[in-house]
Amino acid sequence: MTMTQTLETVEVRRQFDHPAGLVWVLTGDFGGLQNWLPGVTGVTVTGSGARQEGGNAERAVQLLDGSVTRESLESRDEAAMCYEYAILSMPGFKEGQVYTARFQVKPLTSADAERCEVIWSATFSVPEDFSADQVAKARSRVEQMYGFFLTHLAGLL
Repeated sequence: MTMTQTLETVEVRRQFDHPAGLVWVLTGDFGGLQNWLPGVTGVTVTGSGARQEGGNAERAVQLLDGSVTRESLESRDEAAMCYEYAILSMPGFKEGQVYTARFQVKPLTSADAERCEVIWSATFSVPEDFSADQVAKARSRVEQMYGFFLTHLAGLL
């Protein structure tokens, strides 16, 4: 059964009083989520390279509750300190659902190389018959989750 869905996009930004390169070293490793993301107990990467370049890297993210989320590396730009990933499977994820995300670390300005901003965005599907309130709740959950993760990151730096 194919579900009819619409796509929603959210974006969370947070500034850090640290150079972008330092923040990227901690956050830019596709297989290193357990080093900075709360609730992640381990990551196993299979394959290599981003799909956009013909690669097949996937990560299995083991969470504190024992569940596993599988994600694919869609693109990676080391110079821009950015990567994109897609969720392939996770508890509660239905066949046909879409969830892609982009994680980027950017210097604030060339004049202020000691500060940066992390921009984490996601595009995800919601059933077309969701009410405006249900869509707002789905968007809020993603925004709150990313906000929590970035607040935790700030505490590690």
